[in-house]
Amino acid sequence: MSNHGVQENGFNGGNTLACLSDDFRRVAERIQTELNGVAFHAMDAKRLDTVDDAERIVDSLALSLQQGVGNRNAWREALADYESAWLEIIRNVRDSDN
Repeated sequence: MSNHGVQENGFNGGNTLACLSDDFRRVAERIQTELNGVAFHAMDAKRLDTVDDAERIVDSLALSLQQGVGNRNAWREALADYESAWLEIIRNVRDSDN
């Protein structure tokens, strides 16, 4: 995967916003694919709080990277945690439907 101007430990003035957006878009597309056919109202509100927490971390790290600080590896880990939080909820809904 191209870093689009982002170094592993920060920013070198490249196209950071586009790169971060691409990273997040890919994660969101995978989540959306998994959500297909899952009723949102069937999701546990407490578990959705976990997604909210993960999303706040993603947002915070994205802002840090845009400002030239932060760590690209931490960003990737935060995206993975965000995706995992969603997938866990989706899995639980599907398991409860069976």
